[in-house]
Amino acid sequence: MHFHSLSLNGNRTTIKELLSKSKKGDRISCRIKNPRFTGIFNEIESRGTEIFPSLLSQSLSMSKVHQALHYVDYMVPDTQVLFRRFHTQKVLRKYAEKNILHALVKEDRASMGMGVHPCWSLNELAWIIIHMKRPPIVVQPILESFREFRLVILGDIVVAKEKINSDEIFWNNRIFGGITKFITPSKQIVEFAKEMMHIGKFPWAYTDLLVTDDDIFLSEISLSGSNAGMKKYNLNKLKKKMIEKWLANK
Repeated sequence: MHFHSLSLNGNRTTIKELLSKSKKGDRISCRIKNPRFTGIFNEIESRGTEIFPSLLSQSLSMSKVHQALHYVDYMVPDTQVLFRRFHTQKVLRKYAEKNILHALVKEDRASMGMGVHPCWSLNELAWIIIHMKRPPIVVQPILESFREFRLVILGDIVVAKEKINSDEIFWNNRIFGGITKFITPSKQIVEFAKEMMHIGKFPWAYTDLLVTDDDIFLSEISLSGSNAGMKKYNLNKLKKKMIEKWLANK
């Protein structure tokens, strides 16, 4: 399936019907699963058709590269996007000059931590870029000391977890043995996450933040994520209600 709950003005439809029937003033609700289809929806939106969730939020959800470009001022300083391997030397030189020796390589569309690769030297960083990972990719310095939080925000619901790695494993994801604990987030962290949502036109979001003693940085933001431990909130039902409310407010 390329789409989830694809509808035109509240009625289930197909991409073929959207291309032939959608017009100014119409409203489309869908989740795009394949980035190859974003161009089609850009064309449909250009007719004056509204799309929910916004195309910007959907594009950002599907691409770490798009996130790194769109949120460059809110991510770890010296986060870089490599579109060609030819640019590897430039990044290595910059990191060497700034004494940045530990870095992450993030694959554009991987999920569940599978596309995040820590490098503990610039030689290792160069090897991974040249021999293992095809651009476009994101290269980002590893912070020396930080805490990682996930905030799920949907309407008035704010759920926060701290992600903790296990047995010195770098990844905090559950699939790698990491654990999470629910926390009460500070007002500053919640406001930062909501600002990231506003910038990306997210109606709801799963936002991963890196928090140091002095700063908050965006790690990733998405329209979807794990709902583990949040069954009582019934987030899927809340999303459906939000979509129905949007469709009704013509």
